[in-house]
Amino acid sequence: MEKNFHEIARKYIHEKVGEDFDISPDELTDLDDIFCFYYQSKKFLETGDHRYMSVGIGPQLLIKSDERIISLPPSYTYDAAIREVRKKLQIEKIIQTKCPNYNYWHDNYILIIQKIYSEPKLISILRDYRVSYIVPEVIGHSIHRVGKPYQKSELIKRFKHLPAEFNTLYGLFSNILMELIESFCCEFSIQPKEIKRYSSNTTNASEDDYKIIW
Repeated sequence: MEKNFHEIARKYIHEKVGEDFDISPDELTDLDDIFCFYYQSKKFLETGDHRYMSVGIGPQLLIKSDERIISLPPSYTYDAAIREVRKKLQIEKIIQTKCPNYNYWHDNYILIIQKIYSEPKLISILRDYRVSYIVPEVIGHSIHRVGKPYQKSELIKRFKHLPAEFNTLYGLFSNILMELIESFCCEFSIQPKEIKRYSSNTTNASEDDYKIIW
């Protein structure tokens, strides 16, 4: 049975912004791989009265192969949005040859180095993206978490015991993974970061709140 992408988009709108919004019927583009749509308040769609018009809504792109919906800012035209999403899907496809569960739009992963072929190149890439560890620093009753970029000697020490996990890198995670793939300097995997809340006050902190996050 052919999927009804209008209904998938409509369900997304209702769950994301509410039942008072719907697909804008005059702003649809249905392509082989992507279904593009905008949404607008039902009251505006029914009356055309600009007092009820919602502003600041960008193009929404439904990827037909897996039904993910990507929201882009209102500065994007449809054509620019389609080019951008297709470009990212191509990058995602390449990364998935190494990490099958990678989602470009998740971008919140732990990098795990499994095996090293060129340590100097790996160190160079990680330092370019300011791979860091997080140190809790106590000032008064407040706990601040400060990123400390790895020095070369610290990375070499971490590499002596593989696999080595790295929780914090600065920059687009997709760029980091692409560089690792293209340089063939290591074998790596990724896993989603566990969402964990840390106390910012010493009065209700546990032992975990004082641990370094590598």
